[in-house]
Amino acid sequence: MNMHIGIDFDNTIITYDNVFYKYALKSGLIPKEVKKNKQTIRDTIRMLPEGNDRWTELQGLVYGCYMDEAMPTKGVEHFLLACRKHSAKVSIISHKTIYPAMGPQIDLQAVSKRWLESRNFLSKFNLTKDDIIFKETLQGKLDQIAKRGCTCFIDDLTEVLMHPDFPGRVKKILYSQQISQVLPEDITHFEDWDEITEHLFS
Repeated sequence: MNMHIGIDFDNTIITYDNVFYKYALKSGLIPKEVKKNKQTIRDTIRMLPEGNDRWTELQGLVYGCYMDEAMPTKGVEHFLLACRKHSAKVSIISHKTIYPAMGPQIDLQAVSKRWLESRNFLSKFNLTKDDIIFKETLQGKLDQIAKRGCTCFIDDLTEVLMHPDFPGRVKKILYSQQISQVLPEDITHFEDWDEITEHLFS
C-alpha cells in the first residue's frame, strides 16, 4: 500500500510557543518567568479573573494577527523532505474555525494557508492547494482523514486520535512533549519529528 500521511496543522506543523509568550507578557497576562510553552501559558492565564475569556481572545490574536511570527515545528521540514524523497503523499488536515470566538474577525483559515505558502511549503514539499484542508468542525476533520485515504495520521491531541469516529485502519501517531496519561496500544507516541521520520522511513 502506498503511504499517505495526514498531518494536523496547529502545534504539529507550526509552533506558537514564542508568539503566545511574547503577547501574553506584553499584555500583562503572565509574569516573565513563565515557561515559553503554550499549555503552561494557557493554564497561567486561565487562573486570572475572567481568564478563559482572556485566553480565548489571545488565541484569536495569535492565530490571526500575529501568525506570521510563528515558526515551523523543529524537525517537521526534514520530515516533509523525507516524505517527498520516499514518494509518500501528504495531506494537511486541520480543525480550524473561519473566525475566532473573540477579537478581530480575521479569516483564520486563509491566514494559515498564506503562512504555508509564505514558508514555501507547497513548492518545497511538492504539495498542492488541494492537499491543505481546514474544516470548521472536528467531525469534518475526521471525515476528511477517511475520505482522503490516509494510511496514518499525526496529531498533537489525544482527543482526536482517541475519538470514537476516528477512521479505522489509520495508523495513529501522537506528536507531543507533554503526556500525562496512559495511551491506548494503537497510538504510537513520539516527542520530536526526527523520531517520527526514523519510525516511518528507516
